[in-house]
Amino acid sequence: MKSLYYKFRAFIVTWLLRLLPRPAPVLFSGIGSANTLAEQLAILGHSKVLIVTDSFLAGSGILDGIKSVLDKNGTAYAIFDGVFPDPAFDQIQAGEATLRTENCDAVLAVGGGSVLDAGKLISLLHTNPGKLEDFDGIQKAKNVGVPLFVVPTTAGTGSEITYVSVISDPDTHKKVPVIDSKLMPGYVALDADIMKGMPPGITAATGMDALTHAVESYVATSSTPATEVQATAAVKLIFKYLTRAWHQGDDLEARDAMALAAFYAGSAFGRTSVGYVHGIAHQLGRVCHTPHGNANAMVLPEVLANYGACVHERLAQLARIVGIGAPGDDDAALAQQFIQAIVDMRVEMELPLKPKGLTQGDVPDIVEEAIAEAGSLYPVPRYMSEAEITGIVRGLLEAA
Repeated sequence: MKSLYYKFRAFIVTWLLRLLPRPAPVLFSGIGSANTLAEQLAILGHSKVLIVTDSFLAGSGILDGIKSVLDKNGTAYAIFDGVFPDPAFDQIQAGEATLRTENCDAVLAVGGGSVLDAGKLISLLHTNPGKLEDFDGIQKAKNVGVPLFVVPTTAGTGSEITYVSVISDPDTHKKVPVIDSKLMPGYVALDADIMKGMPPGITAATGMDALTHAVESYVATSSTPATEVQATAAVKLIFKYLTRAWHQGDDLEARDAMALAAFYAGSAFGRTSVGYVHGIAHQLGRVCHTPHGNANAMVLPEVLANYGACVHERLAQLARIVGIGAPGDDDAALAQQFIQAIVDMRVEMELPLKPKGLTQGDVPDIVEEAIAEAGSLYPVPRYMSEAEITGIVRGLLEAA
């Protein structure tokens, strides 16, 4: 009975996502596009902008070019650098308070997925005062937020092209997905020059996050011809350029390609949603504070393998697209080779395979929450049993 309930709820959520308005942001791409985006603030008549970021980026010099352009064009700014990984709602409230007291009329979020998610919700909270539970769900906000400009500094989350913001409840530490078309940024810059200083570990983790988005979107029962084009483009770019960007951080061609890959993957999963990889990864973030990209990488091959024959055809198609396998290989063989290629990529980039601090006692809670999240929210290819999910999570335990 529970599986029937999950199927019905996931079906409703999927169709609600398809019915939501999908505004398209104005996109600036290429080296220097972050500065071009900053110029638009003055052109569009904004007098003061709140720059939302984290403390590391605020002190790294990455914002210097943007601030210089704002100064040159007479656009005042205030900085809120209080965003932490897996931001909690109290950080959103603090950012909105800064926006209000500084009399800002726009938000410019510069950072990784956590910063972009925070910036999106700060913008929305300003015009829709309330508590986290007022936003939990789909299309809960009544009013559009203040104009939102975003510059991703990592290539992975796709937050710049989704109307989802994942925020943690500061009391329960559970991740709450806020889904609202009003969260879609109005203006986006994909600037490889901003991303070239990304450390190898973050490059690997965020790149695997983008790959997870693309693959989970492609195998989802909600995939469409339009999302399949975006997902396959993302997979193709990631297989060609991710390890290049990891080995050589200042390879601007690779950085630019990965920025586009994350954008394509974000656009795809924003319509189809994701699957069990994310269901488990979110729990690893909640319990072990594992960075989201790392958590996805820890379980992506294992989840794909456990799906079994129901994804062989889809994974075989991806294998052919990226040039894996021989012409005579059947779908099952190609699917296995595609999964192995992800394992090899994970090893090459020295990604951690075990979450720190995970104990045997954590397993039942993680399994229960992962099943509830993925089963009731995501259009998964096949509903897995508790035993299957338990096996995947136990595989993450450190050997005694």
